[in-house]
Amino acid sequence: MGTMAEKMKVIYYLFELRNQPMSAYAREMERHLKHFVRLVNPDEYSLFENSRGILRSSGKVYIIELRDELSRWFYIAPVVENIEKPEAAYEYEIGKEKGLEAVLREIAEGKAHRKWSVNKISTVLQIILWGGFFVLSYFGYKNDQAGWVSNLLPLVFLLSGLIEGFRRGYKKKKR
Repeated sequence: MGTMAEKMKVIYYLFELRNQPMSAYAREMERHLKHFVRLVNPDEYSLFENSRGILRSSGKVYIIELRDELSRWFYIAPVVENIEKPEAAYEYEIGKEKGLEAVLREIAEGKAHRKWSVNKISTVLQIILWGGFFVLSYFGYKNDQAGWVSNLLPLVFLLSGLIEGFRRGYKKKKR
């Protein structure tokens, strides 16, 4: 499996089925996959173990979710060719096994396509923290009475490090 030096990639596709039987759509999907594992309503552990097996050999895994009102079918494959555009598609670049666990938990819980992820929230907090510090620093530079602002720099670094620690060991981007 990937080490710290080599990043793993998880590509996730979500297809939401409406007015279409799951089995017919699944049969069509399977024509585009050479080697795959199909999981029906899997838990996080099943996703993790099957994905990890593919990542050991290729460093990249595709997770395709077919979802209707009743169930969720997952296809885990090393290669995907010529499939239609999914409802949602994300690429995760993962550096640590903990990051892989977090990604697969997010997918298993059905939260992968939320608008606000931990990465976005931590980025916004970092921007607010550093932006506020620079604004206060500017006023401290202009006003001798506010010179104490420079004493806040170690605190800003500490808070920034804590916020960065909340990131889960992966990068996520829309595909």
